[in-house]
Amino acid sequence: SNIVTEATPLTPSPPADAPAAADIGLHTFEEIHYSMAAVTDVDSHQSDVLAVFNTVKQQLPTVENMAGFLAAQQMAISQLAIEYCSALVDNKGQQTASNYFSGFDLAASADSAFNSAAKRDQLIDPMLSRMLNNNIINQPDPLAVKREVNTLIDRLTACAIGPTATCATPLRTQQVTKAACASILGSAALLLQ
Repeated sequence: SNIVTEATPLTPSPPADAPAAADIGLHTFEEIHYSMAAVTDVDSHQSDVLAVFNTVKQQLPTVENMAGFLAAQQMAISQLAIEYCSALVDNKGQQTASNYFSGFDLAASADSAFNSAAKRDQLIDPMLSRMLNNNIINQPDPLAVKREVNTLIDRLTACAIGPTATCATPLRTQQVTKAACASILGSAALLLQ
């Protein structure tokens, strides 16, 4: 007699000032690795790339949560992007750099390889079309990215004048190409999902 059943308490609602969950997330370490391989045509198991991946793997994002993103993760992404771009430019990929950057002369000195908008387009446009997703609202504006990459090229090709000028060699052209490639490949355009 007189049996009383206690009611189950209601689950409290989240506090009004709790941050909203992000609508976007990060690619995880293996997604970053395979995405970079896909857009550069460099095999993810290429020895130099795999060595860097294995070195930085623990620094790369392991979960999709944006709240856990750290500066160390961006550094790891940058290192991996640089290695993929180096493999592409050094012809260690599945296609040669001359095919990827059709018409761009990697054997020219930097002072002549980047001296016109048409030559720069031969370098930048293939990267934009491969490394930026098309027809997605939250992707960066390709024209804005192109302006930034052109500014980077301007800075990297502003070399000293004289017999020891560093822009007088094809090596500088390849270095600038790797830097331009890594600036797009290591950006949020590939990192965010």
